[in-house]
Amino acid sequence: MYKFSVSGLRGKIFFNIFPYDFFTFAYHFARNQKEDKILIGYDTRPSSKLFYLSVLSGIFQANKNVIDLEIIPTPTLVFASQILKLPGIIITASHNPINENGLKFVSTYGRFLFEKEIKKFSINNIQNIERKSLPKIEKIDKESIYQKHFLKISKYKIFKSLSFKDLKIGIDCVNGSASSEINYFCNLLNLRAKLLFCEERIEKDFPRPPEPSENSLKKLSDLVKKESLDLGIGFDPDGDRVAFVCENGEVLNEEYTLPLSLFYFLEKKKTPVVCNFSTSLLVNDICEKFNVPLYRTKVGESNVLYQMLKKKSLIGGEGNGGVIIKDINLTRDGFVAFYTILSLIKEKDKPLSILKKNFNQYIIIKEKMSFDTKFFFKIKKRIKSKFIKLFKKPYIINEEDGFFFFKRNLLFHLRPSNTENILRVIINADDEKIVNKIYEILK
Repeated sequence: MYKFSVSGLRGKIFFNIFPYDFFTFAYHFARNQKEDKILIGYDTRPSSKLFYLSVLSGIFQANKNVIDLEIIPTPTLVFASQILKLPGIIITASHNPINENGLKFVSTYGRFLFEKEIKKFSINNIQNIERKSLPKIEKIDKESIYQKHFLKISKYKIFKSLSFKDLKIGIDCVNGSASSEINYFCNLLNLRAKLLFCEERIEKDFPRPPEPSENSLKKLSDLVKKESLDLGIGFDPDGDRVAFVCENGEVLNEEYTLPLSLFYFLEKKKTPVVCNFSTSLLVNDICEKFNVPLYRTKVGESNVLYQMLKKKSLIGGEGNGGVIIKDINLTRDGFVAFYTILSLIKEKDKPLSILKKNFNQYIIIKEKMSFDTKFFFKIKKRIKSKFIKLFKKPYIINEEDGFFFFKRNLLFHLRPSNTENILRVIINADDEKIVNKIYEILK
């Protein structure tokens, strides 16, 4: 069975998700929109163009017209939704493997659907609607969207007028949808960029593991060292998450993307910060440094955004390399994180390897486990009991999203994935002995 959650629709193509599912979900989303036009965009997966026809048919069945943005980064389509005041659908499975695909749904407010809105998403009978005219597909100038996207970022009040033309940057787009915008972005910045995997197509599989993690950015690291570059940046397939490579070739864990962005932002503007339960202790440290409140929420960027709006937070994100600056774009945006980190490097006049030393060197472990609902609830109860016996108060336990345990210098989160049939385990601590004790509990 496909997965449908706050992260949208996901499934293995022609295994548990089929063209009719794309047609059905697109139809019901479009039917519930007041506007008569729906934005469509997709990533570079070979299956995305195939499912595009199903999505198109679903929208037409709902008596709506289409503005076709073709291959476009997810955050850029969300931005386009905001400025055009139109709902949108993105065909993407984000960081999931090449044999999976899915849909993300964007409201007219220029953001993904919140959890309560997703719960109202009912799949009922499909009606035959008589049209008075043939459906229309419009094309618009994507470069104008890219330009407005760039200007919204670069002209934001916290950013100074800095020149980046002396920086040499390595960029890895994993041949994903960020490839469609990256040249335009670099040209406007006058960046000297060396591009790696920045083609707008995928033949059989991604050229490296799709998540921008330490293990997947080895070739970018080699490029940074070989070309003596100042920095490397690796995107995920739909362009909303990024991780960075230091000038010495060290690949930073994606958990550093949000704290580094906060380091730049909070010096200029104090604001509450929101992240999810799985985000590392590095965010706690930076919020303590600038004396601002930190709120945690369930995993899923729309959960983070919902809390940001509720808490009047200007910046938030997730430890997977996603950064949201509310006044720029109501979604994680890899280009926003890119520009913020470039600004931090220029303003501090220090390389990333030195800036990293502003943070505690935590042990950060992220693992996956096979998922069975009965097994999960059984081990959750056992793990909770053992954590309570092992650690003294004060600590925080939250079970909204799996099992979350927090104590000064220790964070543990075990939860079912929103997009894959796996359990995700996050361990974050400053003491290896504690990590070993947690592994004993997990056995």
